[in-house]
Amino acid sequence: MAAFVGSGISISDQGELCLPDGLCPNRVHRFIEVCTNERFASPREAMHVLFTLLGVSPRAVKLLNEIIDSKGDVEFGAVARHTGALVVAIPEFKQIPQRFRDFLVDDLGLASDRCTTLDQAVASAREAAAERVGCEATWDAILQNSTAISALALPWRERVAAA
Repeated sequence: MAAFVGSGISISDQGELCLPDGLCPNRVHRFIEVCTNERFASPREAMHVLFTLLGVSPRAVKLLNEIIDSKGDVEFGAVARHTGALVVAIPEFKQIPQRFRDFLVDDLGLASDRCTTLDQAVASAREAAAERVGCEATWDAILQNSTAISALALPWRERVAAA
């Protein structure tokens, strides 16, 4: 987890992925579905597709697929089995919070460009999204406005499709 220090990402003692600003694997799953306008079978699948779209290396995505279960939580047994590969991939894992921050700031334009960390960008994106769709500034309220959020992500989807 040293790769994610300062980003707002941690793992609980039970292996639950703890994300910044009240996000959880299920909320991230739904947010990614709304932004990509696609359906995914699990939080793991949604995160991996987004990471691939954001330019995270295929090796890092493959390793994440090995250690994150379908609910989006970390499987400690799998981590133990892949320790060597995980250590080698630390530089690639360190890029993930920055790439997701850039997604919120640069790609979606939801977070302030003054945000330097993922933690700051997630909170800023929540506040901006709530303001733009006219709802309470909670992730659950924002995600209930999926059509409006999907429309905000349309320019990004079009850029991805054109690339």
